[in-house]
Amino acid sequence: NVLNHFFCDVSPLLNLSCTHVALTELVDFISAIIILWGSLLVAIATYVAIGVAVLRMPSAAARHKALSTCASHLVVVGIFYSATLFIYARPSRIEAMDLNKVLSVVYTVLTPMCNPVIYCLRNREVQAVFRRTLHRSRS
Repeated sequence: NVLNHFFCDVSPLLNLSCTHVALTELVDFISAIIILWGSLLVAIATYVAIGVAVLRMPSAAARHKALSTCASHLVVVGIFYSATLFIYARPSRIEAMDLNKVLSVVYTVLTPMCNPVIYCLRNREVQAVFRRTLHRSRS
C-alpha cells in the first residue's frame, strides 16, 4: 500500500482502508463543512466590517490605500478557501489524486508564501529596489 499524497491526509488514508469507511467519510465531510464554512463566515463578516469602516474614511487616498491592502489579502484568502473547500468539503471523493496534491500545495505552500510578498511589495523601499533591479536588468 502506497499513500498517494505529500503528507498524511485523511482522504488518501481512507482510500487505503480495508474496512467500510462511509460513516468516517460522512463525519469527515460534516466536520469540514462546519470548520471551513464557519471560519469562512467569520472571515467574511470581518471583511464586511473592515469594508464599512474603510468606506467611512473621509480621505479618498486613505480609502484607496486601505482597499488596496484589503484586496490583496482577499485574493490570498480566496485562494486558500477555494482550495480547501474543494478538497475537504465535497460529499463524494473524486479520484483525482494529482489534482488534490496540486491543491494541497496551493493551500499549504502557496498561500503562506503570498503573505511576505504582499507585505514586502507594499513597502516603498522594497518597491524602489525592485524597480532599480528591473531597470538594471533591461540595460
